[in-house]
Amino acid sequence: MQFLRMALIALVLSTSAASAQTYLIPTIHSLHKSNRNYTYDSLRTVIKRLNPDVIAVEVRAIDLSSDSLYLAANYPLEMRAMKNWFPKAAIAGIDWLGPELEGRPIPQNYWKEQSEIKKLEVAKSQDPVYAQDAMKCTGIQQKRVAGLRSATLRQIVSGQDTPLTKAFYKCQDEVFAGSTHMKVLDFYRARDQKILENINKVIAENKGKRIVILLGADHFAMLRDKFPNSVKYD
Repeated sequence: MQFLRMALIALVLSTSAASAQTYLIPTIHSLHKSNRNYTYDSLRTVIKRLNPDVIAVEVRAIDLSSDSLYLAANYPLEMRAMKNWFPKAAIAGIDWLGPELEGRPIPQNYWKEQSEIKKLEVAKSQDPVYAQDAMKCTGIQQKRVAGLRSATLRQIVSGQDTPLTKAFYKCQDEVFAGSTHMKVLDFYRARDQKILENINKVIAENKGKRIVILLGADHFAMLRDKFPNSVKYD
């Protein structure tokens, strides 16, 4: 019981008295496999106790009905598993993966062979001109990931992960300002904005319902301040 009390500290976000009761929960994708303090099972337990009517996941709406192989190739386990873990809840897709994929399925081997943003990410990470300056950003990210490997849900929500995430992206903005590598950072911001718009749409369409919104910890850190009203911990 003590573990459950410690685990169930999802951020409750209500935009108005008439809006849905909304729980925004950070996830850590593949790190759930090795983090003994925040496993897939503990995430599932938290959501079960919240008993949501709707679960919004980091999957594009267009992909929600896709087969398991397609979903496994493109999305984290905790996101694609929700429809099986909670069959009585409605599942809403809130992700956005860029204009080049708008309205169409993700092609096979897309991330390794075709994705423009992945190519840009590789170019940014391998550019020797910025390597030395970028080391300070890498240090911030390494500290952050080290924390996520053992952090509890409470620690992710209330600890240093959000400040470190914001510091990392601010550092990247400063290092790559004026360069072609800003295309990558601009994409990250555009994705967060699209996810925010999709979250707000889900909330507007489900007034009076209990909604769990799952976001990777990066998106959680960047979007949590967009829901400032009636913030509390349960």
